[in-house]
Amino acid sequence: MVNLNPVVCPKCKVGFAPGTVLCPICNVRLVSGSESREALAPPALTDDSSSLEELRTASSDWIRHLQDKLTQAGIPHRTELSDRRDMIFSVYVRPEDLPRAGNIDREVFASEVPGSKEMPLVEDVDFSSCPGCGNRLGDRDRECSGCGLVLFPTEGWRCRNCNGTVEVDVDVCPHCGANIYWSKV
Repeated sequence: MVNLNPVVCPKCKVGFAPGTVLCPICNVRLVSGSESREALAPPALTDDSSSLEELRTASSDWIRHLQDKLTQAGIPHRTELSDRRDMIFSVYVRPEDLPRAGNIDREVFASEVPGSKEMPLVEDVDFSSCPGCGNRLGDRDRECSGCGLVLFPTEGWRCRNCNGTVEVDVDVCPHCGANIYWSKV
């Protein structure tokens, strides 16, 4: 009897025709689709969303890589769709798991973004002074009063839902009514 069950690479998650034995991408032995799902199922995280910390919001490929690493480390996590149009997902973890998960996220970042090891971490960057002239900045400054460097452009922002132009600091798109989340623009 011929096996008609699709097979999947447990490493890259690419599916192949029945009967294929090795992943041509990873050179790893393929498993049946059901084995792949069982082997890679992340630890269940059923905590209330309000008690979780956001680890990363990114594209599905990046998030899939991050999920695999978190699963391998045994860190429970939850993934939710953040932006259906651009297929952006967010990964959440428990506060007590955030330090370990953050280290794993940095490893994934280093593998996904070439040259990232030389980039400073956000927490190490001084946002209190202008990068152009060193002038002291206020929390809501959009341009430097010393040299005129634009720190935060006030034009050209678009709604992720309808692509309509939105003014800086609005909470709702005037075109479609979608909520604007400035931290994820």
